[in-house]
Amino acid sequence: MTSERTLRVAFLGAGNVVRGLLEYWPKRDFPIDLRVVGVLRRSGAWRGEETVALDLDALACEPGVDPIQDADVVIEALPSVYPDGAPATRLLKSALEGGIDVLTVNKGPLVAAYRDLNSQAQASGAKFHFCIDGVFPAVNTAVRDLRGATLTRMRAAANSTTNLILTEMEAGRTFDESLAKAVAMEIAEPDPDQDIEGIDTAAKMIIMVNAATGSNFHLDDVRIQGIRDVDPRVAIDSGRAWKLVGVYDGESIQVGPKLYSKDDPFHGIRGTEKIVEFETVEMGKITIMGGASGRMEMAAAIAREILNMYVPQETAVID
Repeated sequence: MTSERTLRVAFLGAGNVVRGLLEYWPKRDFPIDLRVVGVLRRSGAWRGEETVALDLDALACEPGVDPIQDADVVIEALPSVYPDGAPATRLLKSALEGGIDVLTVNKGPLVAAYRDLNSQAQASGAKFHFCIDGVFPAVNTAVRDLRGATLTRMRAAANSTTNLILTEMEAGRTFDESLAKAVAMEIAEPDPDQDIEGIDTAAKMIIMVNAATGSNFHLDDVRIQGIRDVDPRVAIDSGRAWKLVGVYDGESIQVGPKLYSKDDPFHGIRGTEKIVEFETVEMGKITIMGGASGRMEMAAAIAREILNMYVPQETAVID
C-alpha cells in the first residue's frame, strides 16, 4: 500500500502515547504520510515540518509558539486533569474553532466539555474523534453502534490498572507490589491515584453515557469509591472476585468495588482485561470483553482512529 495523502499533525504532549505512535506508524504500510508540524511540551512549543522519525527530545521548544497553526489534525495526549480538563479543553476548542480536526486520548476535556467540543466541531465542520480506552472498542460501541437505541443500564470494569491490581492481590501479592507491576507495564495513568481512587473509571463512564444518551454528567455527579480498602481475603474465602465497576442505572452513575461470583461474566476478567455490558430496550444486552493494554496497543488504537478519520473503509464483498 502506498501513501495516498499527506497529513500534517500537531501533537499536544510528547509522552509515552505520542512516542509509541511515532514508533508504531512507520512499521505499517498505511496510506497516509504523517508529517509532524507542531509539538507542545511543558517547556514550550515547536513548529516546523518533520517525518515521524523525528527526535522529540532534540526539538527546540520555545514559549509563545503556536504548535497547531499549520496542522490538518491535532492529536492531543496531555495528562488528564479533572474537573476542567485544563489546558487541553481550551486548546481543543481553539483547534475546532479554526476548523482543525481533533483526535484526543485525554479524558479530561471530554468529561469537562464533551457537549461543547462536539457542538464546536459540528459548527466548524472539523472532525472530532477520541480514543480513551486503547484497543478496547466500548466507546465506539456507545457512540456508533447504539445509535437509535435506548440505553437503560450499563456496567463496566474498564480500568486495566485496577483489574490487574485486584487480580494480583487475589493471587497473594501486596497492594504496593501489584501497583508497581502496573506501573512497570506502562498501563497506569501518569498519576496512578486516578486509577486507584476510581476517577479514571468514572471518567470513562461519563464519556460513554453522555455520548450514548445525550446526557451531560460531570465528575461531581458521580458517587466514587476506590480500591484502597478492598480486602482480597473476602474474595479468596468466598470464591468470588473483586472488580472496580462503574454502573449507570438510567438515572445516575456510581463507581466502586464489587464482588462477583463465578456465574457472572465480570468474575472471569483477569489481569489487564476489561469488560463493558450495555442493556438497551431495542437491542437487548451487548457485552464486550478482552482487549490488550500497553504502549504499542495504545499506538495501534490511535492509528485505527486516524484511519477511521481519513481512509474510507473498503467495501467487503462476501460470496
